[in-house]
Amino acid sequence: MIWGMASASPGTSDLAFEAALRHEKASALGRVGSRVEALLAQLKEIERLVAQGSGLRAELVERHAAVREQAKLQLWYLIVQREAMGLNRHHDVYRIYEIPPKLY
Repeated sequence: MIWGMASASPGTSDLAFEAALRHEKASALGRVGSRVEALLAQLKEIERLVAQGSGLRAELVERHAAVREQAKLQLWYLIVQREAMGLNRHHDVYRIYEIPPKLY
């Protein structure tokens, strides 16, 4: 019995397995995309606070650098997952998930 498909024909089991695999790949891609979006939102908020002239500039710049590195790593995970799925054109991904420059 494969994946609870005891009464299904072998071809049907293979199709169900492939569909489940595609679904999980798409879900994983969505999860990492959501992580990148959340990190980019954090970066924007930090940038907003810096622009307001907060007295905590040094701490905010340090936090921005740390979150920026996390965002770059998650973006790399997204690209790797896309490539594993056969998606090799990433120009739009880099445009949509643009990592801001470092704060100084």
